[in-house]
Order: sequence, then C-alpha cells, then structure tokens
Amino acid sequence: MPEVGSTPSTKPASPHAAVLGDAKITIDAPAFRVFAALTEPDQLAAWWGEDVVCEPDEGGRYETTLPQGRIEGTIIAIDGPETLAFTMLIPVQGVDVTTSVHYELSPRGPQTAVHIAHRSNKEVPGEWTALWQGVLESLKAYVEGTATSGSS
Repeated sequence: MPEVGSTPSTKPASPHAAVLGDAKITIDAPAFRVFAALTEPDQLAAWWGEDVVCEPDEGGRYETTLPQGRIEGTIIAIDGPETLAFTMLIPVQGVDVTTSVHYELSPRGPQTAVHIAHRSNKEVPGEWTALWQGVLESLKAYVEGTATSGSS
C-alpha cells in the first residue's frame, strides 16, 4: 500500500506545471551578445516589439507591444549571460493567467544554443511553440545580422 502523500493526487502541483511552448535554436554568436539582445531595450526594440521596457534586474519590468497586443511581465530570474526568466499575463476567458517564460543560453564554442520554455499553472489555448520558434528565428536573424555588420 502506498504511503500517505505518495500518490499523484496528493502531491502539490508545480506552480507552472503545464508546458505551453518549448523551442530551441542555435545562434552564430557568443552568449553575451545573445543575452544583450534579450535585455537591452534598444536591441529588443530592433527585433522583437515596440515600446520596449526592460529593467534587467529581478523584479524589473519586461514589456513590449507586439502585433497581437501588449506583453507586460516581471523579471523573476536573471543571470547573464545564461538565464532570463519573466512572468507574462495571458487573458483567458476574462481572467489573467500568470505564465512564465524562461530563456536558457548555453555556449557551444563560437555559437550559443538558446532554449525557451513557456509554462503555466494550467493549459492556455494557443500555438505557443510556433510563436516562440518565430521569436527565436527573429532573435537569430537580428543577432547574426548585427554581429556580421558590426553594429550595436
């Protein structure tokens, strides 16, 4: 007989147990360069969205306006040039659901492997993996383009 508390129904759920999106890409640039593109407002505005606000400290704002609407988040972990995580509210049936977005950067010689995971405490409808893969493609194009041109 299982011990009390050992069955899945009695274990507390992880606060962001549902994986909404998961995407990976390799960028031909060092991790510090990729991290700068994720955390410096001028660079974020060049490849991701408009009206960018990025306060690169825990508790800082991480916001932008995309064609789909405004993203407003709070940085919950930052450890450059390896980790950036922020919360993001998503409206679902009139209620804001708090989700978390986590970037992990891993140096691979002159390249950087980037993994992004988007999690929530419940399922949220949407094509999240495709959305985040598109974000990573934009990040790659920006970083590799600016690294080649020598700007920024």
